[in-house]
Amino acid sequence: MVDKDLFLYDLAVVAILKNEGRYLKEWLDYHLAAGVDHFYLYDNDSADNQAEVAKPYVEAGLVDYFPTPGKAMQIVAYNNAIKKFKFQSRYMAFIDLDEFLLPKNNTGGV
Repeated sequence: MVDKDLFLYDLAVVAILKNEGRYLKEWLDYHLAAGVDHFYLYDNDSADNQAEVAKPYVEAGLVDYFPTPGKAMQIVAYNNAIKKFKFQSRYMAFIDLDEFLLPKNNTGGV
């Protein structure tokens, strides 16, 4: 699927999160099952257990997790992901935690 000589991942997702610990596991598990290879998550001053929920995914190498303090940090986080990781993934999606992707396979089906 992905040429590992060109890209580490076929599909990565970038998201900025704040106090999403309650939903994060479901969201990550869904996207892993749907074909996402990697996540770049930016934590915008969360006060819940979000980092703890993400920890097993970070340890498994599926998530890169970045503390991102401040106000109005979404564009800053997205620009950081583009600058740092644009050559690591063939495709990079930028979505919120209330959004769910359904990537299509190469045969045209779902």
